[in-house]
Amino acid sequence: MKVQVVITNSNKANATSQTIEATVGPTDTVLNVQELIASITKTFSFPDQKLLMKGNVLPGNQRLSDCGVKEGDVLEFHFQGSEQTIVKQLSDLLGTKAMSPNELSLLYSYKYAVSFSDAMKVLGSADCQLRSFLQAQKCFVFQGDCVKLAQSTEKEVQLSTCLPPIKEDKVHGIIQVNVAVEVHVAGKSPELLSSDEDDDVSIRLEISDTVARAKEIIAANQQMPFPHRDLLLGDKKLGDALTPSESGVTEGALLVMMVYASQASLAQQLEQVLSKRSALSSSELGLHYCQRFGTPVGQVLRTLGLHSNLGRFLEGHSQFSVKGGCVTLANGPKLTNPPLQQ
Repeated sequence: MKVQVVITNSNKANATSQTIEATVGPTDTVLNVQELIASITKTFSFPDQKLLMKGNVLPGNQRLSDCGVKEGDVLEFHFQGSEQTIVKQLSDLLGTKAMSPNELSLLYSYKYAVSFSDAMKVLGSADCQLRSFLQAQKCFVFQGDCVKLAQSTEKEVQLSTCLPPIKEDKVHGIIQVNVAVEVHVAGKSPELLSSDEDDDVSIRLEISDTVARAKEIIAANQQMPFPHRDLLLGDKKLGDALTPSESGVTEGALLVMMVYASQASLAQQLEQVLSKRSALSSSELGLHYCQRFGTPVGQVLRTLGLHSNLGRFLEGHSQFSVKGGCVTLANGPKLTNPPLQQ
């Protein structure tokens, strides 16, 4: 069924409103619909989202039919969007580290399922670039091509005047390395996505971070959501708990990340997405997967050498139940009424 949704930014400094049309099913939960609208309007990164009808907030765990929502009804979607929210999110991503604006932008997209530019468009700043945004905020400072929190520097200075010197256990700094990704799929020859000679992928790493963190950054950069990965320097496999510095990684080194892609990993990730929802259509499941893991599910299927149709994949795995266009977990709660087909 189709409903009208009035989108409102309830932040007074950035108050905006627009109306969209959304196609939903009567068995969709309010939370499902909120996430669908957030994906359409690219407001995932803004907090305090709620769905209302006739001024009343709808409970997230209830189905639309239980809330009395019918074809043609008007719903309201409220969110709190401001530049201060984005500044806080960028600050949280930086923490005590320094990184390039490109890397920060990548991490923002990976965590919040929207790009920085799309988040700014929601606030009415269509042409805002991340670097200029950071430079306009007093809490960020640039050191060469990298940005960090200004307040962390101030805290370090304050601490140094009160405490005796402490020997650093770790070396801090940014190094630039070349990265190649080798994908391993059972029954297929390993595929090298990029190489040092043909198609350099250059990534900056904080040498005091762990190797596990470096793998996350490389996976996000290369849109490789499979969780089983090894990082190699030459023939040496790097331990997750070590830092690049402790592992012997130096400026300009070539790292190879081995990604072990499998249908089992994809199925497990899809189960994670479904586990908090009563049901989704296959297209909604694909959308939520992309938002959660940062990669279109069709691309993941193609990496596995499969047809990019998610429905085919689900039907071939017994942990999923696909009925009437509705996907549920086979051992999860059963729906008495499947979503209406449009």
